[in-house]
Amino acid sequence: MAVTTPPAHPPAARPSGVHAVLNGILVYGALALVAGGIYSGLTWLTGALSGGEDPVAGLVAALTVGAIFRPVRLRLQCAVNRLLRVEHDPYRVADRLSRTLQEAVDPAEGLATAAVLVRQALRADGVAVEVHGGTVTDGELRERPVETPLVWHGEPVGRLLSSGPAPSPDLLNVLARHLAELAHAVRLTADLRRSREHILTTREEERRRLRRDLHDGLGPTLASLAMTVDEARIRLERDPEAVEGLLIRVRDQMGTAIVDVRDLVYGLRPPALKDLGLTGSLRSLADAPGPRVDVALAGSLNDVPPAVEVAAYRIAQEALTNVRRHGQATITLVRAEVVRAVTEGGSDGTADAATAGGELRLSIADDGIGLPEKVRGGVGLLSMRERAAETGGSCTIGPRPGGGTEVVARLPLGTEAP
Repeated sequence: MAVTTPPAHPPAARPSGVHAVLNGILVYGALALVAGGIYSGLTWLTGALSGGEDPVAGLVAALTVGAIFRPVRLRLQCAVNRLLRVEHDPYRVADRLSRTLQEAVDPAEGLATAAVLVRQALRADGVAVEVHGGTVTDGELRERPVETPLVWHGEPVGRLLSSGPAPSPDLLNVLARHLAELAHAVRLTADLRRSREHILTTREEERRRLRRDLHDGLGPTLASLAMTVDEARIRLERDPEAVEGLLIRVRDQMGTAIVDVRDLVYGLRPPALKDLGLTGSLRSLADAPGPRVDVALAGSLNDVPPAVEVAAYRIAQEALTNVRRHGQATITLVRAEVVRAVTEGGSDGTADAATAGGELRLSIADDGIGLPEKVRGGVGLLSMRERAAETGGSCTIGPRPGGGTEVVARLPLGTEAP
């Protein structure tokens, strides 16, 4: 996502020391005129009212000018800033940035608008906002730009690059905090779009698989079954003795069709989950021939959503298959635990997205030879990660402390009902 946006307003003049001098001349020149006019006017008015020169008139005028000096200076400073399109107050800039972003159609458009506003606020030659997956640029960046990391809740989400005179640290920090939140929203939007595309692709692949199985497997079996029944009906009157053989063939074809249908159904949802539930299914996987497999369950797994059950079962099945084929392990531990939602004010005071509605944590650890130095992304490893991603979770595969391999899957259970 490399985007270069035109400025929303005419480009600001290049910042330099001349602008600072001009700003000061305009502000304090106008302030001198206003203060002098007020002092002279009050002195004249006091003298006119007293009918002559009054020594107190100068003191009253001076005190009045002193009292209004700061408010007048602030108003004049704001007026000159608007004239020169300069903003010194970082919180005013942040407020303007927030109000502008609220009107954006989506985070990507908001990020493009933010780049324009940030360049104008910093009076920079060019600004670039780099987010994971793309860059938004406004103006022209020079060599060796100033780099400011964008951090959201302790996690780097991008960086802000600006070229030109050194910006105010306070202004830069305030803008970076607002841009970090926006960059996080852009990244979440991109992740959501990729997730939707992946779900659509997976669904279409599943439909194609079902169509292929029905067309190439079950379809011809049923057609052959119908033809055999017709042949038996025709021969029933002319050659009754041959019908028995045809009926035996029909019975065999029906058995084949039943197996095909059962395979299709089992491909959609493992039968063990329906009969035994997730707890019993994990224990049945452990009972298969091979190295010893222990199952440790923390809490009840009865309330796990069906989609999470299937993902957990398939991940455990694939992981144990890899252990038995390649791991050379003597013992494997399968551990499943349901972690409920973290409430505000918990033990660490934080709650991340993964535990927002509770999650199922599944780990399969063995004491085998471990992973090779160069791990190739095979179908099995990719399948485990895709199973976890389909539920909005994650699956990591890596070396186990002390030797062996460990597969850890975190599968969100969804938002709990209030």
